[in-house]
Amino acid sequence: MQIEHIDSKKIQPLEFFLASCGSALETFRYFEKRPLSVIQNHLATLLGSDENGTPVVYGHLDKEDGTVWLGICVSKGSQGRGFGNAMMQVLLDVARGQGIESISLTVDATNSNAARLYEKFGFKQTRVSEMTLWYIWSSD
Repeated sequence: MQIEHIDSKKIQPLEFFLASCGSALETFRYFEKRPLSVIQNHLATLLGSDENGTPVVYGHLDKEDGTVWLGICVSKGSQGRGFGNAMMQVLLDVARGQGIESISLTVDATNSNAARLYEKFGFKQTRVSEMTLWYIWSSD
């Protein structure tokens, strides 16, 4: 898999990815109320492609009000093939390289596959509601 940084000048692969995600967007709603241009404010925006060059996984680190948030989405047809693992590893490597000490994320309470992925990479659950799980990762 090839993972590359993208920016607001190179938005077409991201548009293609989002258009081809299928039902994965039911649990990844980051762009529902944000324009794609929001990526210009990200600390990192990454897009991973499969062996055919098709974008299959997206990830970002976004700093908002002093908190760094991680977002990740694997297209529906590509889930379970290790793309999420690869993206998580690269995102955490980028975070360490930028000196980021803490990362937060939320996930739908029903998305147990994503929750297991986050926990595998050291994210600790900090809060639970009926609909949402909150996680935090620390570099120490």
